[in-house]
Amino acid sequence: MWRRIPTLMHRRPVVSATLAASAALGTGYLLYSQREALRARNPFALLGATPRAVHADAEAKPESPNAVNDRPLPFWSPPSRREMLNMLQGKTKEGQALARPEDEEFDLLVIGGGATGTGVALDAATRGLRVALVERDDFSAGTSSRSTKLVHGGVRYLEKAVWELDIGQYYLVKEALHERKTFLDIAPYLSQHLPIMIPVYKWWQLPYFWAGCKAYDMLAGSQGLESSYLLTRGKAIDAFPMLKKDQLKGALVYYD
Repeated sequence: MWRRIPTLMHRRPVVSATLAASAALGTGYLLYSQREALRARNPFALLGATPRAVHADAEAKPESPNAVNDRPLPFWSPPSRREMLNMLQGKTKEGQALARPEDEEFDLLVIGGGATGTGVALDAATRGLRVALVERDDFSAGTSSRSTKLVHGGVRYLEKAVWELDIGQYYLVKEALHERKTFLDIAPYLSQHLPIMIPVYKWWQLPYFWAGCKAYDMLAGSQGLESSYLLTRGKAIDAFPMLKKDQLKGALVYYD
């Protein structure tokens, strides 16, 4: 067999080229396999580097001003509530007053540190305005802490508009219904239709609430949600088994 190889190569040059290419590929694969095995055992060996332990050290300092510190930065710890309040009041973290000019001027003064006030202050500050915010109590201590988080159209304002003949309340409901529809259109990922059930314990309340909710639906017009409807006593209990059952007459459901 070995004596026939030269003859075969002499007769068929293609065979010679194939054997040479196979030998080259085999040698390359062998070297690559050894390199990967070395990398798996010691990742630093191919770089000529010595492995070092890397960890987070809050007290770590570079050996000299020009030294390269390749350790990760220490973990950031947020300031305490007292420190944040001090900084918001223009003081140091420890509460020491900073020297401020008496005639310092601001572009905007926001009165009230609730959800609306802080949102306005933040938006204005990010636009480059100098903003001052004053709050009587604490952040979100008033209405913002008791909000139902409902983008509602103001059904209770409609009741006030009817009984007090207040045209201003009527326009307020119209505007709120328009804003509700706008919010649902531009931010569907933040809002959704919410059914609200009102339990009724007196017979006269059934037609009263039904008429009010239907007027609310009609006032919304094309900007309305699903139509309100009545529930029998049994269906109301099925929907909310923990509902107070004594003298329950039924329920009314409307959407906001």
